[in-house]
Amino acid sequence: MSAESEVNASASEMLIECDEAIDVSLVSDFKSMLQQAASQNSPIVLDASQLERIDGAGLQLLTAFFQEADESGLSVSWRNPAAVLLNTADLMGLSEILHL
Repeated sequence: MSAESEVNASASEMLIECDEAIDVSLVSDFKSMLQQAASQNSPIVLDASQLERIDGAGLQLLTAFFQEADESGLSVSWRNPAAVLLNTADLMGLSEILHL
């Protein structure tokens, strides 16, 4: 697992715990984690309670991931989305796409 996130599997869902940043320097590793979780075909829960910083690359990755999940019927939800995520997604008009 990478330093920015951790994937925990349970019988019914995949939990991805985000660290304090999803930015251009970490987006590649985070993308790999999301792809790994999606390949399990279990509902995915993203815990963003520790998130303090997200940039355009992070938002782009999450937007693409949620769109692909919607198209494939994969359930993705949030647990404790941080205010920075809520505010940034709202400002960029991505709240609906990101299920926030």
